[in-house]
Amino acid sequence: MMSLESFPFHPSFDREYIAELFDNEASYFLEIVEYFFNNIPAEMSDLNHTFVSGDKLGFAKKLHKLSSMLGCVGQVEFSKQCKKVEQSFLQTQEFVVPQEKMIAELQEILLHIQKDYEKLKSFE
Repeated sequence: MMSLESFPFHPSFDREYIAELFDNEASYFLEIVEYFFNNIPAEMSDLNHTFVSGDKLGFAKKLHKLSSMLGCVGQVEFSKQCKKVEQSFLQTQEFVVPQEKMIAELQEILLHIQKDYEKLKSFE
Protein backbone atom coordinates (compact mmCIF):
# COMPACT_ATOMS: atom_id res chain seq x y z
CA MET A 1 0.00 0.00 0.00
CA MET A 2 1.37 3.38 -0.99
CA SER A 3 1.95 5.97 1.71
CA LEU A 4 0.08 9.24 1.31
CA GLU A 5 3.32 11.17 1.82
CA SER A 6 4.91 9.64 -1.26
CA PHE A 7 1.82 9.67 -3.50
CA PRO A 8 2.12 12.15 -6.41
CA PHE A 9 -1.04 14.15 -5.66
CA HIS A 10 -2.20 16.90 -7.99
CA PRO A 11 -0.76 20.25 -6.74
CA SER A 12 -4.27 21.39 -5.72
CA PHE A 13 -4.03 18.94 -2.80
CA ASP A 14 -2.16 19.74 0.42
CA ARG A 15 -0.18 16.50 0.66
CA GLU A 16 1.39 17.15 4.08
CA TYR A 17 -2.01 17.99 5.52
CA ILE A 18 -3.52 14.80 4.07
CA ALA A 19 -0.67 12.59 5.32
CA GLU A 20 -1.00 14.06 8.80
CA LEU A 21 -4.82 14.04 8.90
CA PHE A 22 -5.08 10.43 7.77
CA ASP A 23 -2.03 9.19 9.66
CA ASN A 24 -0.46 8.38 6.28
CA GLU A 25 -3.15 5.67 5.78
CA ALA A 26 -4.24 5.61 2.15
CA SER A 27 -7.16 3.25 2.84
CA TYR A 28 -8.61 5.70 5.38
CA PHE A 29 -8.22 8.59 2.93
CA LEU A 30 -9.90 6.57 0.15
CA GLU A 31 -12.83 5.85 2.45
CA ILE A 32 -13.33 9.55 3.17
CA VAL A 33 -13.10 10.39 -0.56
CA GLU A 34 -15.75 7.74 -1.29
CA TYR A 35 -18.00 9.35 1.32
CA PHE A 36 -17.27 12.73 -0.27
CA PHE A 37 -18.27 11.44 -3.73
CA ASN A 38 -21.49 9.94 -2.36
CA ASN A 39 -22.51 13.37 -1.10
CA ILE A 40 -21.08 15.82 -3.62
CA PRO A 41 -23.61 15.34 -6.50
CA ALA A 42 -26.50 16.58 -4.33
CA GLU A 43 -24.38 19.49 -3.06
CA MET A 44 -23.38 20.50 -6.59
CA SER A 45 -26.99 20.23 -7.71
CA ASP A 46 -28.06 22.51 -4.83
CA LEU A 47 -25.25 24.96 -5.64
CA ASN A 48 -26.32 25.12 -9.29
CA HIS A 49 -29.95 25.55 -8.24
CA THR A 50 -29.14 28.50 -5.95
CA PHE A 51 -27.14 30.07 -8.80
CA VAL A 52 -29.81 29.61 -11.48
CA SER A 53 -32.61 30.80 -9.19
CA GLY A 54 -30.63 33.89 -8.15
CA ASP A 55 -30.48 32.88 -4.48
CA LYS A 56 -27.18 34.56 -3.66
CA LEU A 57 -27.36 33.98 0.09
CA GLY A 58 -28.16 30.30 -0.54
CA PHE A 59 -25.14 30.12 -2.87
CA ALA A 60 -22.88 31.62 -0.18
CA LYS A 61 -24.20 29.18 2.44
CA LYS A 62 -23.62 26.26 0.06
CA LEU A 63 -20.01 27.44 -0.41
CA HIS A 64 -19.63 27.27 3.38
CA LYS A 65 -20.71 23.62 3.41
CA LEU A 66 -18.56 22.75 0.39
CA SER A 67 -15.59 24.44 2.05
CA SER A 68 -15.77 21.97 4.95
CA MET A 69 -16.23 18.99 2.64
CA LEU A 70 -13.27 20.00 0.45
CA GLY A 71 -11.06 20.55 3.50
CA CYS A 72 -11.73 16.97 4.59
CA VAL A 73 -10.28 15.62 1.33
CA GLY A 74 -7.18 17.83 1.42
CA GLN A 75 -8.29 20.61 -0.94
CA VAL A 76 -7.16 23.20 1.58
CA GLU A 77 -6.54 26.15 -0.75
CA PHE A 78 -9.87 25.93 -2.54
CA SER A 79 -11.60 25.31 0.77
CA LYS A 80 -10.14 28.61 2.03
CA GLN A 81 -11.24 30.36 -1.16
CA CYS A 82 -14.83 29.14 -0.68
CA LYS A 83 -14.79 30.52 2.88
CA LYS A 84 -13.33 33.84 1.75
CA VAL A 85 -15.95 34.24 -1.00
CA GLU A 86 -18.74 33.34 1.44
CA GLN A 87 -17.52 35.69 4.19
CA SER A 88 -17.00 38.65 1.89
CA PHE A 89 -20.48 38.08 0.43
CA LEU A 90 -22.02 38.18 3.92
CA GLN A 91 -20.29 41.52 4.53
CA THR A 92 -20.77 43.20 1.14
CA GLN A 93 -23.52 41.24 -0.70
CA GLU A 94 -21.01 40.91 -3.55
CA PHE A 95 -19.05 37.90 -4.77
CA VAL A 96 -15.31 38.63 -4.95
CA VAL A 97 -15.06 35.72 -7.39
CA PRO A 98 -17.94 35.47 -9.88
CA GLN A 99 -20.35 32.61 -9.14
CA GLU A 100 -19.76 31.04 -12.58
CA LYS A 101 -16.03 30.97 -11.92
CA MET A 102 -16.51 29.32 -8.52
CA ILE A 103 -18.67 26.60 -10.12
CA ALA A 104 -16.16 26.04 -12.95
CA GLU A 105 -13.22 25.86 -10.51
CA LEU A 106 -15.14 23.50 -8.28
CA GLN A 107 -15.84 21.18 -11.20
CA GLU A 108 -12.14 21.22 -12.07
CA ILE A 109 -11.20 20.40 -8.45
CA LEU A 110 -13.67 17.49 -8.46
CA LEU A 111 -11.89 16.08 -11.54
CA HIS A 112 -8.53 16.26 -9.74
CA ILE A 113 -10.01 14.49 -6.72
CA GLN A 114 -11.55 11.81 -8.95
CA LYS A 115 -8.32 11.23 -10.91
CA ASP A 116 -6.12 11.00 -7.82
CA TYR A 117 -8.66 8.80 -6.07
CA GLU A 118 -8.57 6.35 -8.99
CA LYS A 119 -4.78 6.49 -9.20
CA LEU A 120 -4.36 5.89 -5.46
CA LYS A 121 -6.90 3.09 -5.53
CA SER A 122 -4.92 1.31 -8.28
CA PHE A 123 -1.90 1.18 -5.93
CA GLU A 124 -3.86 -0.66 -3.25
